Amino acid sequence: MLFLGIPLFRPFAKGLQSLDGVALLPPVALGILAGIFPAYGFRLEVVPILVFAFLCNISNLLSCIARKMGRASDAQEGGHLRAALAMVALAAVAAPMFIFTPQVHARHREIEAVRNLAVPRESAGAEYVLRVYGPVEASRPLVFLVPPEIGSAASVKLICERLMEKGFTVVTYFRKDYDTLFIDEKGRRHATPARLLRYWRISRRAADLASANEQGRALEDARRTDIEFLLPRLPALLGAAGHGDLPPILFVGYGAGGSALAYMAGENGFLDSHSNALGVIAVESRLWSSFQNIPRTIEPLTDDMDTILRLQTNAANWLNDRRRQQVNRAGSLPESGLPVLYLVSGRALDTGRRQRAYQAVLDAFRSNYGPVAFAAVKSAGPLDYQDYPLTQPALSFFLRGLRSAGRSESPADDTAGIIGNFAAFLLERRQAEQGQLAENGLPEGYGYTVEAEETGTAEEAEETAQEIPARQEVNIPPRSIIRGALHVESRGLPAFQL
Repeated sequence: MLFLGIPLFRPFAKGLQSLDGVALLPPVALGILAGIFPAYGFRLEVVPILVFAFLCNISNLLSCIARKMGRASDAQEGGHLRAALAMVALAAVAAPMFIFTPQVHARHREIEAVRNLAVPRESAGAEYVLRVYGPVEASRPLVFLVPPEIGSAASVKLICERLMEKGFTVVTYFRKDYDTLFIDEKGRRHATPARLLRYWRISRRAADLASANEQGRALEDARRTDIEFLLPRLPALLGAAGHGDLPPILFVGYGAGGSALAYMAGENGFLDSHSNALGVIAVESRLWSSFQNIPRTIEPLTDDMDTILRLQTNAANWLNDRRRQQVNRAGSLPESGLPVLYLVSGRALDTGRRQRAYQAVLDAFRSNYGPVAFAAVKSAGPLDYQDYPLTQPALSFFLRGLRSAGRSESPADDTAGIIGNFAAFLLERRQAEQGQLAENGLPEGYGYTVEAEETGTAEEAEETAQEIPARQEVNIPPRSIIRGALHVESRGLPAFQL
């Protein structure tokens, strides 16, 4: 800001008018501002002053050319007024940098038990990096978190830390050279503007246009591929012999990852392979796979048409074929299985057009007869369940939830609190079910009964089965207070609350 302000103040200070080096300050300012983006990632609050610096450099270049050609005098009429107006404009474009300053400060202590694990996938030429927050212990419930497309694991770092502090072990990941934004193992930030624009188009138009919806489906397929590749390897990576040796797992997926998990939660193969699964939280997941292309209307040609009518019909069909194909919400929705919580923006509560993007989620909640819940922090925008309210306040400000709702005081704590409270509810539910089974007797074929019958008496089988709850005993983290105004509905989950 100083390098841009000095040239603008030059007409008011005679001492600056004789200094030729002042003309070099705007290019330096432009270079510094442009360097912010590769160093700190995309910063919306810096864009206005970056555009201003670019225009200042063009103006200075034109002025230098005019002076070289002898077409400008040292004292131009109205120069002071233009400089004053430019300084006011500079203050206006610089204000967002101070208003939307990131609220997250660097922590001076090292976070314990945070590990990075490289997982190569040679068949696809890809490489994953898992981040493990907290120790892997039988008494600590596990959260497997599929990161959002925007920001990858870096944009949910605070959420993972909060969950770790609450007593969870959190495993998340990023996929190198795939995720839109990510931080590599050396701390460098990467951003691809083309992918940012593509994701923006998907989030805005995938409920309307077939081309955008197809891209959204591709993201869901890619995240499903990630999940199917990583989950079977998770026990070995975490030092467990198999899924049965892992503590209960809550699956949390952002965006396309949450959509993939919601569908997988109702599939028999997934349920059979993950008997220790508690449930699924789909965060801002729009279920793009539940949309279908609307068939184009084609006017048929008949033999009794005259030449003019035939030409008109052909022309109308040709124009209709060139229009962008639309989609509607008519495809299959996730089926009943594991308990699923759809955590969405407050925009889903808006009865206007903004709710259309959440039509599939609302349909899935209303039509599902299994255990399912729907929750929204009324003030939360599409990115507010990540770290963006604290790390990217400008994005959070412009992408709001319900405008009438008051902003949450601690959005990161609210997100971690909702995830932790849902896990605690499911753990309490499982504990009650196991206690009821232990009290009333285990049904035939439950747990290890069949295996024990082959090697011992029925009494020994019952004894072995009774040990299951004790062996899987897990500490239930305490509930957290949600400070934001929360809207919650549920079906098939008695006494559900967050």
